[in-house]
Amino acid sequence: MAILSSVVNPVFDPRRRRGLAMLTALPLMAAGGARADNVTRVYGANPVVTWLLAVLYPERLIGWNFPPAAQAQGFIEPAALELPVVGGFFGQGRMPNAESLLAQRPQLAVVSGATSVALKRSVEAMAVLNVPTLTLELERVDEYPAAIRQLGERLGEAGRMQRAAQAAEHLLAIIRAFPDHGGPSVFYAEQHDGLATECRGSIHSEAIRLVNASNPHVCGEGEASQRFGMVRIDRETLLSYDPDWILTQSPAIYRGFFNQPAFSMLSAVQAGRVLLAPQAPFPWLDRPPSFMRLPGALWLFDRLHAGHGRFDLEAELQRFFGDFYGLRPTAAQMAAMLQPEERV
Repeated sequence: MAILSSVVNPVFDPRRRRGLAMLTALPLMAAGGARADNVTRVYGANPVVTWLLAVLYPERLIGWNFPPAAQAQGFIEPAALELPVVGGFFGQGRMPNAESLLAQRPQLAVVSGATSVALKRSVEAMAVLNVPTLTLELERVDEYPAAIRQLGERLGEAGRMQRAAQAAEHLLAIIRAFPDHGGPSVFYAEQHDGLATECRGSIHSEAIRLVNASNPHVCGEGEASQRFGMVRIDRETLLSYDPDWILTQSPAIYRGFFNQPAFSMLSAVQAGRVLLAPQAPFPWLDRPPSFMRLPGALWLFDRLHAGHGRFDLEAELQRFFGDFYGLRPTAAQMAAMLQPEERV
């Protein structure tokens, strides 16, 4: 059975509501939700939420929006990595298949509008399926401490979540102390050729703003309203920007900037100032923009400002992973995270 559908999805067909609701094996309460001590099966409606659940509540997660990447191994509970793919709401018309979702007997759906305009659609779909929802504000990284505590209160584990929320607050305090002037220009390169990017102010480029660097791509009203992002530009536009640094999450794009003669005139390429963002266990900056933007901002500042002396990156990462993930990265894991370009 297909997990994602590009045609009319049974989630949104009111005529199927009664039949779909009968697939739910566990009793569900109406939109006030089941009691916290009864909620053991939780659905994340988009990857931002699902990754948060996979780290903080792996034993309650019912499935993935898409298959987890191999680099998540060693960071996420093995049993959670083996959960089925049930789909999700994360832009460009992508939706879960109702039967696949209900077969996992969700008792609560956690939703957010962080990655697309699908928040209203996901809430409506869960109402049709009689699955209570919890909405978290996860647009900006500074919303995470409150959202984590809210999640803990809803699931009856407020004390357990306090440590994770405090870990987020600790990194936010470091980020807020970054110098607010004189940052370099950073071009965020996406898609197959590096000639797509994000508007200044986009959630997808928040890491650049967090380190008080300058995103050279200022969008018009039509472009800025595109929540999915990946705004196309041409090579001449990039050459005119001539950014101090180029940032990407794609190994292929990283290689391309050094291998394509057309990019050789860029100052960043000539000086070797092309950055490949860490990807383990999840992308640190974007796609989707998750809680990993917090350590991602420290990594980016550390790379842009060598010798800054404001914090010890490896020590802060060890602390964050210990408090947030409940593990301490090994030397091999740390090297893989912080030196992704060496594996390109």
